[in-house]
Amino acid sequence: MSSTFGNLRYALRQLRKSPGFTITAVLTLALGVGASTAIFTLFDQALLSSLPVKNPQELVLLRFSGDNVGHVNEQGGDHEGAHPYFSYPMYRDLRDKTSVFNGLIATAVGSAGVSWHNSAEAVPAEIVSGNYFDVLGVRPAVGRLFASSDETAAGANPVAVMSFDYWKRRFSEDPTIVGQTVTLNGTAFTVIGVIAPGFQSAVWGERPRIFIPMTMQKTIAPDNDLADRRSIWLKIIGRLPAGRTTKQAEAALNPLWSSLRAMEFKDFHDQSAREREKFVTTSHVSVAGAAKGFSPMRENVEMPLKILMGMVLLVVAMAAVNMASLLLVRAAGRVREFSMRYALGARAGDVVLQLLTEGLLLGLGGAALGILIAPQMVRGLIAWLTTTMSDAPFSATLNPDILAFALGTTLLVSILFSLAPALQFLKPNLVDSLKQQSGTGSTASLKFRRSCVALQIGSSLLLLVGAGLFMRTIQNLHSVDAGFATDHLLKFDLSPEMAGYQGDSVAAVEVRLLDAISALPGVRGVAATNDPELAGDEINGSMDIAGYTPKPDEEIEAEVPWVSQDYFSTMGVPLLAGRGFTKADVAGAQKVAVVNEMFARKYYGSPANALGHHVSRSRRPVTDTAIVGVVRDTKHESVRDEIRPTVYRPFVQGEKPTQLVYYVRTWQTPEATSNAIRAAVQRIDGKLIVDDLRTMQSQIDDTISTERMVAMLASGFGVLAALLAGIGLYGVLAYSTAQRTREIGIRMALGAQRFTVARLILREVLVLSAGTILVTLPLAFLLSRTLREELFGVSPADPLVYLGGVVMIGIVASLAALLPARRAASIEPMQALRAE
Repeated sequence: MSSTFGNLRYALRQLRKSPGFTITAVLTLALGVGASTAIFTLFDQALLSSLPVKNPQELVLLRFSGDNVGHVNEQGGDHEGAHPYFSYPMYRDLRDKTSVFNGLIATAVGSAGVSWHNSAEAVPAEIVSGNYFDVLGVRPAVGRLFASSDETAAGANPVAVMSFDYWKRRFSEDPTIVGQTVTLNGTAFTVIGVIAPGFQSAVWGERPRIFIPMTMQKTIAPDNDLADRRSIWLKIIGRLPAGRTTKQAEAALNPLWSSLRAMEFKDFHDQSAREREKFVTTSHVSVAGAAKGFSPMRENVEMPLKILMGMVLLVVAMAAVNMASLLLVRAAGRVREFSMRYALGARAGDVVLQLLTEGLLLGLGGAALGILIAPQMVRGLIAWLTTTMSDAPFSATLNPDILAFALGTTLLVSILFSLAPALQFLKPNLVDSLKQQSGTGSTASLKFRRSCVALQIGSSLLLLVGAGLFMRTIQNLHSVDAGFATDHLLKFDLSPEMAGYQGDSVAAVEVRLLDAISALPGVRGVAATNDPELAGDEINGSMDIAGYTPKPDEEIEAEVPWVSQDYFSTMGVPLLAGRGFTKADVAGAQKVAVVNEMFARKYYGSPANALGHHVSRSRRPVTDTAIVGVVRDTKHESVRDEIRPTVYRPFVQGEKPTQLVYYVRTWQTPEATSNAIRAAVQRIDGKLIVDDLRTMQSQIDDTISTERMVAMLASGFGVLAALLAGIGLYGVLAYSTAQRTREIGIRMALGAQRFTVARLILREVLVLSAGTILVTLPLAFLLSRTLREELFGVSPADPLVYLGGVVMIGIVASLAALLPARRAASIEPMQALRAE
């Protein structure tokens, strides 16, 4: 114990004697530890952490394969042809007619206009089954949560539960809110409780402020229907009994599933064997673990976060190599000190332990500072993500797992970089060392330092190539032709239902809104749709097409948005054939549709041939909608996605009200029109809430926010890696130049020119850098191929990216060599020859 404290005291004295080295070492490690901890925090929350519920390992998610018929309202999450969305009648049958699960819950996300004390705002909401909180094992902070008795009949349960964060922010944690009434979309709800802190949703990535029972679905999701088996919109999560596997659950559940699908099939217009095979025979339910919850967002961020984690670990490894190089240089100046200790009887283990102690102290100092700055880094990332993702589902809190990662990384790195100087002193040359000769730096030690620098140069080139590929991806995504004009275009959400409008009054106020905004100065056009562009959403459905015979096993599906009359002119989508929608296309008139070019060419051969044909939603007895026009193809879900067949229909001919997103084309800058739009809406009804008012360019940035995050961080890691490589290269060159002072003096005494001496140093840099680059480029190409799915419009072998990386390394290497070369060229021969 006394020897341990002695080593600690001696290590602290040695580090205090070299404050410049100590500060540089601690800062280098702190940057590596802080960056890796920040990225791991996001990585852990998105990909590793389970839901904060009771026994999350028992949770499972239901998906089904087979024909998906009806109106599908989804937010992504399909997996290998298995669909995670169900109708409410199907959920109820699976819940009530089987004992496979200890509980089965249903959920869907939406939004609600919350009015309280004459103040209204739009907030995320979640529609849940009555047993939702009980099955998950979530407890209240105040009041009570939903029970099965809160899910009785449609419209019969106007009660609400708040999230803890929303209760804290808007209601200042006032417990008397329980029992009070708030207005959601014009309907009075009684607040019955607040969720305990920590739980957000069973859907990771969602942060609902308000929860309402499933039977109150019409209040915030009128497009869906509790009684319609073709209204597909719910996610189903179950809890398995202890000891039951997912395979056993599937085997027990599928007979019931088959019988339910067969019952639903009886209502189909087409009773052919082919249709039965697609809908019944080949349809199966799958049960998969859902300890982390359901999350389409997780699928979007999984690979980018893995890439970033790999990059930041590479930076940490570079920091460790850099530290090893710095410690070797420092150890070269302590050769006499340790040789004296050996001469006085010290054992090799004592010397190694002393060096490990010093390394661990540096590591702990770097870890402490890194852990202190990591939350600030995470907050910065969250703040940046929030500007594009609206409500990023991350927290800056460092949980025990993250702290263990930070400390474990530090311990490993500290041991590794401490071993380099420790190994150097295992077999010292005491005679030469005690003479304090200038040549005490061994050839092996110098080779090791050069190897360290080569690793840093190679690693930084890998990171620079990755950063370059992602930067090119961002450039390409921004330059994609969306098929419509994205400049001078504003979008905003507005739901009349949030202000209490229902039935026919919804469409009436939507028409008033379009007329009022189109009359504003500086407005060129106004449009609306229930399926917003480039927002990551899709509303699709199966179609029947008159005059077209499907191929065997062919599924005819299309995007089926409702749009306003001037949608195409406002969005700048060219008409290719026929006409657009007119004022004559109203409810009660002939139903009409405009299809995109892909739909027309796929099913009719050309835009002109599509005109006059009829289509309808699948399994309906009459194809009653006439195609009156064909428009140019446009990107829809995101700028990355392929164009899909699309059937546009006028929203005034819809069978029921639908929530619209509005687009405003302006003559002036879009931002200048924002206040005028809000004022126009308030003049119509002060209860109407304008939400998410932004430019289309901001909307596009939102859809590529993950790619932008990766590009930004990859660029930062690349620059940091290049800086570390430059520092390491400078250290090796400065040390090797000092070791060669006598040699350089002799060369100059024999007539060598100063330029020749400088060229000697620069040649050393060139050989080291060029050799490393030649070895690294093939490896960079192989690793870049693994990024193919994350890239867009750029080849993993893009020559400009590789050339840029090589040039960057060349500039860093040249700058690192400049000062040592200048010092070497300025050596005076007589002084060098007099030196030891």
